[in-house]
Amino acid sequence: MYNLCCISNELKEQGYSFKTMTFKRWTQLCDQLGDELALFELGERWFNNVVVTLETIEMCAREGWGYRVSSSLFPVLTHPDFKYGISDVPQYDQILELFEECRANDAWQVRLSMHPDQFVVLASENQDAVDKSIAELNHHGWVMDQLGCQRNHYNVMCLHVNCSKGDPADIAARFMSNLNKTDQSVQSRLAVEVEDKGCWHAENLCEHFDIPAIFDNLHNQCNPSSLSELDAALLCESTWNGIRPVFHLSESHPDKPNPRCHADMPTFVPLISSLVDADYDVELKNKCAAIREMIRLSQNCPLPTEVAS
Repeated sequence: MYNLCCISNELKEQGYSFKTMTFKRWTQLCDQLGDELALFELGERWFNNVVVTLETIEMCAREGWGYRVSSSLFPVLTHPDFKYGISDVPQYDQILELFEECRANDAWQVRLSMHPDQFVVLASENQDAVDKSIAELNHHGWVMDQLGCQRNHYNVMCLHVNCSKGDPADIAARFMSNLNKTDQSVQSRLAVEVEDKGCWHAENLCEHFDIPAIFDNLHNQCNPSSLSELDAALLCESTWNGIRPVFHLSESHPDKPNPRCHADMPTFVPLISSLVDADYDVELKNKCAAIREMIRLSQNCPLPTEVAS
């Protein structure tokens, strides 16, 4: 199964678009309108984002796709200087009703996941950064609970280690120590992803962590271990303890010098997607169109005879 990442361009064209707000804009609204009206405006954006999320989940159910939920449904909420909670916006009850609708709709049967942003660094040696990371992860865990996600790696929360300075064993120990300070909604779901630079290629990740490892074919191409792509993917698969993994598929953009830049559309189907039993987040920029093209290629085009290096 292929999974849509965060945004459906097709729904966006129909008017279902996520709305954001910076903390700077929030403070401007407070100064201009007062906190009460600013909270109303913020709540409108939060409510809209949950509406768009439910529309996207419903679309994925029709298509037979999984869905990586956006990490930006509630802008400003987790900013350390924001003094309010989610229950302080006037739309709070309506937001909870939308979440209840999602939990009640068993017919959707869409596998959901989340991927917190790069600034979440549990292995940081800066305690302030760790505290912010824990708060952000706990928020993601709450969102997944509200969406009715299972508290296991079927509904995975993907995170980069994002720290390569020092001994990998020490980094992993620091990461796991801080993970143990998060809510159970996080601990029960968190997995770590192969990175496109630094020490966290597939072999090191699987050696030093005892939680599932998420394989990414483009990251592995940019930052390979001593293993072949297929063996690296199979090694990551072995860490999932019987749960079908969620892995990532992409390819380099043909017109950009940095090989880490993601292409808009696929030009081939990575061999691992037919050999490794996993669900695959398609991290190509054209979203729905890229998934449809990946499906077309897999049905109509011969697979490559060798695994891409």
